[in-house]
Amino acid sequence: MTHAKAIFFGEHSVVYGKKGITIPLPEMKVTAELNKNNHIQKRDKILTYIAKKCNVADTTQIIIKSSIPVGRGLGSSAALSVAIARANKCPNIKEIADDCEKFIHGNPSGIDVNQVLSEKPLIFSKKDGAKPLNFNLNAFLLVIDTGLIGITKDAVKRVKENYEFNKIYIEELGEITEKVLPYLLKKDLRKIGFFMDKAHELLRKIGVSHEKNDDVVKICKNSGAIGAKITGGGDGGCCIALSENFEKAKIIQDKLKERGYLSWIVSV
Repeated sequence: MTHAKAIFFGEHSVVYGKKGITIPLPEMKVTAELNKNNHIQKRDKILTYIAKKCNVADTTQIIIKSSIPVGRGLGSSAALSVAIARANKCPNIKEIADDCEKFIHGNPSGIDVNQVLSEKPLIFSKKDGAKPLNFNLNAFLLVIDTGLIGITKDAVKRVKENYEFNKIYIEELGEITEKVLPYLLKKDLRKIGFFMDKAHELLRKIGVSHEKNDDVVKICKNSGAIGAKITGGGDGGCCIALSENFEKAKIIQDKLKERGYLSWIVSV
């Protein structure tokens, strides 16, 4: 079993060596159960690759139960790799999950694997790796599904192809991660929300915000969210919105539901 993750700050800029901040989503989990039998299990190419890396035989049935939506930037593939590796008691779980992420995403930053393996928020960079970041906002975060699968690999490739244009925005995204740190530790929700809004605008400028992402952010802000933004690669996937208490988060959730968007409320 393992949990999902959300990128709080640092989408795309972390690919270029900037720092990113991630949080665990323990309310969203995936479990894997292994049952040995005499029948070869039919698997797609991703599950086939993960099973091979975890030394799971073709005749072992992998039963997956997950509340993590796939292709939404919440670390579903990393969580799946870790869950299967844990189910088969593999000793080198992180190495396995890293290899699987490279197979699935091409050139991942490594941030997903580190966070699905950690119960605490992390600050991450390619240079320094992952380090625990001990903060608790005593607030609530909505995780909102746009309904569109966002292919992180494609978004990362597109940002790279237009790097000269995007460079200034990537630098600003990296700066936001540094600037927001003291406010996370002080639980300054208003300032955190300000930086969430700013980060979303920068992600929009580098071309990874689909109109559905912008629609979700607008609904959240109009309904009282302190801040709202894309989480993950973009091109759809999920957004996150910050609320100071559960009651206000529920109001936002109801407004989103009216517009056809599924969401989850998690503590942060």
